[in-house]
Amino acid sequence: MSELLGYPHEELLGKELWEIGLLKDEEASRAAFRELKEKHFIRYEDLPLQTKAGQRRDVEFVSNIYKEDRRNVIQCNVRDITERKRVADALRQAKDQLADQAANLEVLVVERTAKLQETVAELQAFSYSVSHDLRAPLRSMQGFAQILVDDYSSKLDERGVSHLQRIVRSSSRLDRLIQDVLSYSGVLHAKGLVQPVELDGLMRDIIATYPNGQKAEFHIQGKLPTVLGNEAFLTQCFSNLLANASKFVAAGTTPRIEIGAEDREPSMVRVWIKDNGIGIAPENHKRIFRMFERINLAKEYDGTGIGLTIVRKAAERMGAQVGFESELSKGSRFWIQLKKG
Repeated sequence: MSELLGYPHEELLGKELWEIGLLKDEEASRAAFRELKEKHFIRYEDLPLQTKAGQRRDVEFVSNIYKEDRRNVIQCNVRDITERKRVADALRQAKDQLADQAANLEVLVVERTAKLQETVAELQAFSYSVSHDLRAPLRSMQGFAQILVDDYSSKLDERGVSHLQRIVRSSSRLDRLIQDVLSYSGVLHAKGLVQPVELDGLMRDIIATYPNGQKAEFHIQGKLPTVLGNEAFLTQCFSNLLANASKFVAAGTTPRIEIGAEDREPSMVRVWIKDNGIGIAPENHKRIFRMFERINLAKEYDGTGIGLTIVRKAAERMGAQVGFESELSKGSRFWIQLKKG
């Protein structure tokens, strides 16, 4: 105690407890003593002591009564907790600061999220408007170019006819790109009501509308189940997957496409489409669902690079999962996993 409070030993002897700050005054000291005699034990978690120089030292004070040689003896244990309290205060202040920062961050996140949602909505509306408004003049250009090819090619040399054919092909490709952008925008904006859909009939209808000029063999294994989904979204998904399955095959190969379904969990079903195509190299597996990603040369396989992005987004809107297994030169097997209807 002498070292703790800075008093010489002889000066500390005889001081009352309240004189060194342990208790408020004489009455408080007497009250504590009465409590000690009644309970034989008292404890103060946080008491202030005052050094000779007037500085505060926080202590933990424990006192108890026990008998020794038939006499009652009072033992007092005083522990300096100044450093512990300083650390606790620092931790409390840090916690308060973190709470304030978290609250401020939450407000900032809400504000920025609102701004981001507004910006995304504006971009989506802009994309839809531009894509929609581009189609009219583009179709006009495409139509007039085709008229020139059909009606006036005899009056042009081979080079002129080639230029016109390039215009027709390029405008057709741009028109498909715009249609895909509109489809993607439609998936983003549609309400996407989920309800039971008879997949067997839907799949057969999609296959029935497949262009006759493109030869492909379709085989449905058994009867496809009823699932919980959105019919429009499912049509988008399976139309794109079937189109890719019939397109990405080696030259001279007839596309053979198998379609089936399998139970995955008690309440889930996985609908898959397997092809005999060129397959996908492992290094490209993470790319294929990204927008405008093309892993094959455009001159070899025509496309816009949006089809699988539409599939992924439409599946997300239905709460479904989409994935695939594929090896290079060994075909691919794409699947969509949905809840049973």
